[in-house]
Amino acid sequence: MYKKYMFPLQIFLILEKMNIVFWSSKSLTPNSYVCLVNYKWFYTLSLLLKNELFLNNSMLVENSAIDLRFANNLNDKLNYFFNNNKLMTFYLFYFYGLKMKINFLVLLKNNYKPYMLSVEKLYPNANWIERETSEMFGILYYFKNDMRKLLLDYSKIENPLLKDYASEGLQDVFYNFFENQVTVSKSEVIEL
Repeated sequence: MYKKYMFPLQIFLILEKMNIVFWSSKSLTPNSYVCLVNYKWFYTLSLLLKNELFLNNSMLVENSAIDLRFANNLNDKLNYFFNNNKLMTFYLFYFYGLKMKINFLVLLKNNYKPYMLSVEKLYPNANWIERETSEMFGILYYFKNDMRKLLLDYSKIENPLLKDYASEGLQDVFYNFFENQVTVSKSEVIEL
């Protein structure tokens, strides 16, 4: 059973000055909060949380992104935040001393190549997580030491988890048992 702790005053004062919207759920998952942050403030906020005396026992648990390109069925309050943004990344932090989780939703600007500052220097495990997010969603992380690809071929410039990624290729490659060779044929798309 969870013990219900209050939202820490230090974090609340910081978030209040930055005009950050945050939500909490006391019935489903107590001690977990969701905060909506601008990408310009995120590195400063994570630096502050890492170096704060009562909050420095923290760990980065997860990082990924969400493509908001065709999200039209949001309610009015959320549509105000998500309307002009192409991507949203989220970082999940766990604070050992407070026994709570904070999920930061970071909105990225709708430009050609979205970018953020890397938190690799603060949390070393962000190296692997941010490389994966960069490769799948096309986010550039500034001040990152290692930008090699993890899952895709180095020659690929596509980002497979974006909504504009083609799900069908131009050619079908398969092994033909009758001819005992690999056959390449042009794919034909038939719309019904």
